[in-house]
Amino acid sequence: MDLKGKKVLIVEDDVLLRRLLFDRLARLREKGIEVLPTANAEEGLEKARAEKPDIVLLDLVLPGVNGFDFLERLRKDDELKGTTVAILSNLSDESDKARARSLGAVAYFVKADFSLGEISDAVEELLGNRRLGDHTAKEPEVQKTPNGYMIYL
Repeated sequence: MDLKGKKVLIVEDDVLLRRLLFDRLARLREKGIEVLPTANAEEGLEKARAEKPDIVLLDLVLPGVNGFDFLERLRKDDELKGTTVAILSNLSDESDKARARSLGAVAYFVKADFSLGEISDAVEELLGNRRLGDHTAKEPEVQKTPNGYMIYL
């Protein structure tokens, strides 16, 4: 599948994790995918408006504007409201997952539970317009993938 020209926006305030994600997505960059790392919600929204990413990897705990507020703003923007968003957070409470889902997130990764490789594989699946799972389920599901476990909304 040709992914050339697709864009991934990373909104992550942790410098080390943002760098590790960028480095881990090098395999996707080799396929022509542009990876756009940002450090906070304001910068992320500005970059999203300018670049129109195909997918956003979004942390929820951010300085200033949090990830939920970022997602609400994204959904109110006519040009960005259909952007695919996958949450990448340490928040693991079911209410956080439910709120993310209600705001249109298609996947929710608890950072401690997934390797960077699994996240990279999920991003590639999403960019290829493959559904990660049944999004009609009331609660997030955990499904086995070839590379481990992923939570699908």
